Amino acid sequence: MFAARFIPGQKTLSSQDVPRPQAGPRDVVLRIRAAGVCHSDLHVLESDIPISSHPFTMGHEACGELVEVGPEVTGDFTLGALYVVHGPNPCGQCELCTQGQDNLCGAPGRDLVGLGADGAYAEYLKVPARSVIAVPAGIAPEVAAIATDAVLTPYHALKTLGGVKPGTSVLVLGLGGLGLNGVQVARALGARIVASDLRAENLATAERLGAHETVLAPELEQRLAGRAFDVVVDFVGAEGTFAPAQRLVRRGGTVVLVGLHTLQLGLSSVALINQQTRVQGAFWGTHQELKEVLQLIAEGHLQPQVETGRLRDVGHWLEKLKTGQVRSRVALLPDAD
Repeated sequence: MFAARFIPGQKTLSSQDVPRPQAGPRDVVLRIRAAGVCHSDLHVLESDIPISSHPFTMGHEACGELVEVGPEVTGDFTLGALYVVHGPNPCGQCELCTQGQDNLCGAPGRDLVGLGADGAYAEYLKVPARSVIAVPAGIAPEVAAIATDAVLTPYHALKTLGGVKPGTSVLVLGLGGLGLNGVQVARALGARIVASDLRAENLATAERLGAHETVLAPELEQRLAGRAFDVVVDFVGAEGTFAPAQRLVRRGGTVVLVGLHTLQLGLSSVALINQQTRVQGAFWGTHQELKEVLQLIAEGHLQPQVETGRLRDVGHWLEKLKTGQVRSRVALLPDAD
């Protein structure tokens, strides 16, 4: 079968013909129907994020048709039905998993799906049965795939870490794939939202998706002078967003850092101490949160923005993402049978 593989030391994926995976005792096999493309893939290929010293198939946003179930798998699984993959691939038994923080699973030797363990840039994917969730009726595979990160991550950042609820004032910095979904999540949670980006067309999209006010990034602090927000979510993670995020959060408020544009950022210790603000890192989301996200999509509360391409053209789409030619989120589809 076709697979796009990470090879240590190479900055592009290697298209290979590899054997179709077979389910182990507690695994399932999915026939991939959509695989999301994420900026994290670029960081891995550029060696900004050390992931693995061995080759593996990339693609950590996966939706597929269930085609095989291992003999020791228990529970209700339906062959032919659509499932998504919870990419953190938690063990389900460690202390963090049992405390409801399975996105942070600390099991020795655990690999993230598509970021160490084989992922969705392939025709078939084998994963532990505990890491898949059934897709509610009416959700297209491409939407379900990108929901596993591009919607789950902002949901975790805003609801769980930011504590956003009706009436919370939220500033969203960066309106790429995650940021635009973040606007929708904040609106679904009842927040009052200001959104900012470098591109005017993204501001217009954010307004259509629920932002109450938008501001071009170069005008941010001038336009918002004298205002402060309960929660500021930085979906960029550059000095140009993280520094104003710390200045625009209210006393006792929270800055949630999601983006990875810059791998080292500066903290204002004076602001942290004198204003007792909290800077909170955000990593992906939990199994339970992914179920909640899928339900919100099924009910029409969230409408993720996604464009599609051909799975075998994954290298082309990664290059488009690298050069800023992707406006929202991309899901790659296999060739028709």
